[in-house]
Parts: sequence; C-alpha cells; structure tokens
Amino acid sequence: MQVQSKLIVGLGNPGIEYDNTRHNVGFAVIDAFGEKYQISGKQEDKLSSWYGKGNIEIEGSSYNIILGWPTTFMNHSGDAVIKLLNWFKLKPQDVIVVHDEVALNLGKIRIGFNNGAAGHHGVESIIQMLGGSQEFTRLRIGIGPDPGGDKRKDYVLKKISKEEEKLLKQITDLSINAIETIITKDVSEAMNKFNGVEVT
Repeated sequence: MQVQSKLIVGLGNPGIEYDNTRHNVGFAVIDAFGEKYQISGKQEDKLSSWYGKGNIEIEGSSYNIILGWPTTFMNHSGDAVIKLLNWFKLKPQDVIVVHDEVALNLGKIRIGFNNGAAGHHGVESIIQMLGGSQEFTRLRIGIGPDPGGDKRKDYVLKKISKEEEKLLKQITDLSINAIETIITKDVSEAMNKFNGVEVT
C-alpha cells in the first residue's frame, strides 16, 4: 500500500527580527510539529524554502510528511509552495497551509478547505501561483483582536507578549492535534472537532 504524503507549510517572514511575532505563528507551529516528530529543516535555495521530510507514525499508520518554511517573505509564499509541490510531485489537495489570522481572536483556530484568501497576502500569493486554485487545506491561527486599518500592519509584526506565550503554547499543541486529525482522518472531521474550540 502506498504511504500517503502531505506537505505542511507554515507561513511567516524569515529573519531573526521576525521571530516570535504574531505574523510568524505559522512557522512556530511547524517548528513544534517538526520537534514532536523529529523532522528538522534545512535551507534549499532552489525551493525558496527551508524544508524537512520524514516518515512518521500516527495511531499505527505511516505517513510521509514534508515540512516547509518559505524563505520568500510572506507576500511571496506562493513561490515556495509551487516549487515544493512540483519538486515532490504533489497536488494542491496534499497541502496544509498554517498561517496567522487577524480576524480570529488569540485562542481560536479555524480549519477550512477551498476558501478564499480573505485579505491574507501570503494565501493570496499561494492561490495566484496555483493558477487560481483554492483546493488546499488551511489551518488559521487566531492572533486578534484585529485593530483594523493602518494599525494592522504594525500589529501583526508585534512580538508575542510574555502573558500570551502560555496561551500560544496551548494553541500550538491544539494546532498539532488538528494537523494530525487532518492527516489521519480528513478535513471535515478536523473542522467538526476543532473549529468551535477556544483556548483561554
């Protein structure tokens, strides 16, 4: 039986100055997932990414997992995603994109499939590079409340506060559980299980 492959991509900005910012929660979740399953990343310029791969076991079944951290900066995330897809011969349906969502409050996550970008420039870039296709899974990590307007740009690049770090650790664990459910079951089951959950 062929082992199923999944590409899990976290969105964020490369560079130490962006570490621990709200916009980089996608990277943080992929870091934690890689740590749990001992998949470490390495830089690959031709893929515009750091990437790592490994065969992992969840609930007695094996899965080929590729983790991707685009090095393109957020607004050009699609460049990395399309290169990773082509290199590993995968389809958009095999991708889980993990990213921040300012419209959701910190403490919530949302899973969806075949949804529009809703103003997220990293997701816009991916849809554009996939020729308009939205047929990939998204795990949105709440970083709100959204301050709106001109304040939003500075807000998403703010560091996570010490008070918020504990909450973010719980959100990261919840997100890993959600990714495992998407991999082992399907998107619908993950949506039913996690979309109503709020961590406080």
